[in-house]
Amino acid sequence: MIKTNVLIIGGGIAGVSAGLTIKKKSPSEKILIVKDEKGIIVRCSEPYALGGKVKLNKIIHSDNEMLKNNRIDFLIDQVIDFLDFPKKKIAITKKGKKIKFNKLILATGAKPFIPPIPGIEKQKNIFVIRQANDIKKIKKTLKNGSQVVVIGGGAIGIETASLLKQAKAKVTILEIANQLMPGAYDADYAQKVKSTLEKNKIKIKLGIKINKIEEKQIITSVGKIKYDLIICSCGVRANTKLAQSLNCRLGKFGVEINQFGQTSVSNIWAAGDCAQAKDLLTGKAIPSQLATTAVIMGKLVGANLSGQKMKFKGALNPAVSCFFNFGIGRVGLTENSAKTDGIKIKVVKSQSLDQYPSQPTSQTIEVKLIFNQNNQQLIGAQIFGGKKSLGMRINLLSLAIAHHLTANDLSQLNYCAHPETTPLPFMEPVVIASEKVIL
Repeated sequence: MIKTNVLIIGGGIAGVSAGLTIKKKSPSEKILIVKDEKGIIVRCSEPYALGGKVKLNKIIHSDNEMLKNNRIDFLIDQVIDFLDFPKKKIAITKKGKKIKFNKLILATGAKPFIPPIPGIEKQKNIFVIRQANDIKKIKKTLKNGSQVVVIGGGAIGIETASLLKQAKAKVTILEIANQLMPGAYDADYAQKVKSTLEKNKIKIKLGIKINKIEEKQIITSVGKIKYDLIICSCGVRANTKLAQSLNCRLGKFGVEINQFGQTSVSNIWAAGDCAQAKDLLTGKAIPSQLATTAVIMGKLVGANLSGQKMKFKGALNPAVSCFFNFGIGRVGLTENSAKTDGIKIKVVKSQSLDQYPSQPTSQTIEVKLIFNQNNQQLIGAQIFGGKKSLGMRINLLSLAIAHHLTANDLSQLNYCAHPETTPLPFMEPVVIASEKVIL
């Protein structure tokens, strides 16, 4: 029998963040993380390892580095059941071990969604991108000139497609929606991505229905498409099986938690991809299966389990995707989601360069800001163009939304200027767009 005070199920970013935070607050706390694979992988780096831009071992942090060196015990195994819970707090693992615990954190993550397409389960060369072994399997199959079909035109799908194209594969993206990155971006910005990918010889088919998958060909609503391998990038679903067995209340997008990260069952917390988030602006339940949200949730749960009272205010889903020499970023509500929520909006756009025009590497950046028409508060933003300052500008706008800044506030933004790192002093696109609301 293994004994611990805190049992964390899941060794991804949420579980590790929770464990590290508990150790900071209570250095003597006994913690055990049960995880199903060696190492701690940074999942958003996986397409780069697949495309050959980085080596796989460079995106995997060792368990000793992250856990053992911080005096967190870990076990490579899977918790599959609980013995007479809640009378006895004993977890049972796949390898037959029993773990007695007092407090439990569910950080079980998410599982790739495989659409129920006829024939999909019979084919060998169909892969998902989730664990290190997935990357290894794909790389073994992939050859120069391989015909790769990516099912799903979301963020991971388009990044994977662009990196595989640069690795000399022939790539086609199939997306059931009428635009790429549906839900995350409005159609005008999704079109910018589509145009960029097509200019780089990636085939894109939108609004397409897959009727059947056979060996070496996909039968679709617009004809047959040949393939050597298929990468299924259709999003993920919260892994709630253990939560359900413990009678934790489930929501549409994962385990229900309160503002402190607690589930409906005493002494059980949940964090990361398995937990349902809420929208910071609307308060609605949403999926927020991003690494950054997992870090926030993990730290919050770790602090609260240690006696603090930190509140999770909600998620804005700030995100950036890069492909070839371009990138796209978003945060907050889209035009479509704001209208669905009955919010009257004012949309403004601006265009600038990410460096002074005298710099030979300067690139265009296009900004769209979405304001609440009634109070002129920023509620959403989308940016397309050069990659240099894309992430930091999205972070700035995320902070602005979280703190209810208005067009007037942003028009008076105190910002820096430098030839190599910013637009010209009078050409900051966030300020220019905001001025269109008030001037």
